[in-house]
Amino acid sequence: MSPTHFHVKSLAGKIFSSVLVFAFAIVLVFGVAMTSIYYYSYEREGEAKLSALAHEAADYLNATPSSENVPALQEQFAGLVRYTLIAEDGEVLFDSAADESTMENHGLRPEVAQAEAEGSSAVARYSETLKTDTIYAAVKLDDGSIVRLSETRESLFSFLGSMLVPILVALAVVAVLVFLLSKTLTRRIMKPIDALNFADPLENEIYEEMDPLLERIDEQQKLLKQQNKELALAENMRRDFSSNVSHEMKTPLQVISGYAELMKNDMVQPADRQKFAALIYEEAQAMRSLINDVLTLSRLDETVCDPETAVLVDVRAVGERVVGRLGSFAAEHGVDVQVEGVRACIAGSETLVEEMLYNLVENAIRYNHEGGQVRLSLAVEGGAPAPGAAGGDAARAAGARGASAADGAGAAGAPGSAGAGAAPGTAGEVVVRVSDTGAGIPADMRDKVFERFFRVDKSRSKETGGTGLGLAIVKHAVIYHKGTIEVESEEGVGTTFVVHLPAAS
Repeated sequence: MSPTHFHVKSLAGKIFSSVLVFAFAIVLVFGVAMTSIYYYSYEREGEAKLSALAHEAADYLNATPSSENVPALQEQFAGLVRYTLIAEDGEVLFDSAADESTMENHGLRPEVAQAEAEGSSAVARYSETLKTDTIYAAVKLDDGSIVRLSETRESLFSFLGSMLVPILVALAVVAVLVFLLSKTLTRRIMKPIDALNFADPLENEIYEEMDPLLERIDEQQKLLKQQNKELALAENMRRDFSSNVSHEMKTPLQVISGYAELMKNDMVQPADRQKFAALIYEEAQAMRSLINDVLTLSRLDETVCDPETAVLVDVRAVGERVVGRLGSFAAEHGVDVQVEGVRACIAGSETLVEEMLYNLVENAIRYNHEGGQVRLSLAVEGGAPAPGAAGGDAARAAGARGASAADGAGAAGAPGSAGAGAAPGTAGEVVVRVSDTGAGIPADMRDKVFERFFRVDKSRSKETGGTGLGLAIVKHAVIYHKGTIEVESEEGVGTTFVVHLPAAS
């Protein structure tokens, strides 16, 4: 594992590297600062001592005749301190560290010029003669000459170099201490984290900096639980749907198979052959209708309304076309069908609108009585919220999870209502009412009529026909157009399906 990988992935490594760099920086800065302070303090002290010695030498020389200054210096001063006697004109008269005859004029040296002007001076500078940093202290004598004392000193960088070994030892000790500290800190930091209970994230006692993470985990868990519930519901509905489809297809297949077998074995009288063929044809048509409805529902389950592909649909024109298609069917049942209301337009799929109206009108005819009436009325309402909005909102929430998940719920809210999408009415809506004068729907069944294969009166299902999928298709078509649908019914009087769809601009 590379060091970089260790630092990124390991908390102990992250703490160790961070604390180590910080500690090293502190030790280095502190070491350099203290060494520099000590160095300059030592330099000031050295200048003060040398200056005191220079004044003592000056006092001694002032008390001695000028002609005796050089011999006096040779006799009096010796040791590490360099001493120089400089004439008033800058000529070097004596130097304890060099041959004065070879030395250049010192009248312009900083310490000499300053002593000439002020009487005394103390200067630290680089010596061209000794080729090293030197402290100079000079005092002007009574006869105008200058006595100068000097001592060599280490430069700051040289002094820092001499402190390098102690600093490196300190850094090594710091590294060991930081390593032990990082291990201890890591264990202390990780102890509450290791004890986290992710099954209930918000109940943990942990650092407040981790609250956003735990809240996010809690939200994700709730979302996953919800999705799992929806998937389980969808799977159960799919299983029920497959079972219902198999059951619905089994009966006509048995009828067709039975009659065909009789005809194959020549067990049908010639006079009855046409009757048997008609029965086989009817059952085949019933299977065909069932398959068409199943395919329609499957397509609606997988389809989401795309505003870019929506077209302007004249709902009244579609309704008139549907009534025309169902004219013969209405005549067979002795039911009068009329279209009323204004021209109303929505943005969506004309095919689905026609499928929706066809199923609603066909059901109204099928479950009516002879001499009954069916009314398809249209109106455009603007700015008013749709009736049964609460039921529509709940169903819209189901619709947002997918058409399949919404099936079992029917209205998903108020009895007898279903729908999905944005709340209609805010920018105007088309209201479609399909009313009949049939037997009506019991109140306890109005929230189930949109379920697949549900029939109010199962005893009449064979007599009336139908696949039991018509209203499920209607509900899905309403969901597709982001509308709502509700049921108003009174037993013995009739039923009205009310559809609210967003009106086109």
